[in-house]
Amino acid sequence: MKKKSPSTANTRDISLAAQRTRLFEALKRPNYITTFYARHKLNIMAPAAIVVELRHVYGWNIQTLWCYENDPEGRPHRVTEYVLFYGKYKGRNHV
Repeated sequence: MKKKSPSTANTRDISLAAQRTRLFEALKRPNYITTFYARHKLNIMAPAAIVVELRHVYGWNIQTLWCYENDPEGRPHRVTEYVLFYGKYKGRNHV
C-alpha cells in the first residue's frame, strides 16, 4: 500500500487540530498552498482561519500572496497563496 504524505494523511479527520497539522505540514515543504489546494487536497474548507491561527497563536511566518487559478470546471478565480518563510510573523508581507 502506498504511504500518504503527512499533509494528505487522514483527510477525513476534520477536527481543527488535524486541519492545522495538515496545513502546516504542507507548508513546510518547499512550496506554496493555494486556497483550492487546501480545500480539494487537504480537506480544509476555511484555510484562511487556520492560517490566522498559525500566525497569531503559533507565530509562524506565513505570508499571503494572490494568484489566479482555475477551479475544477476551468473557470479562473483570484485565490490566495500561502507561503511559509523563516522567522516569526511580524505582520502583512514583511518578509
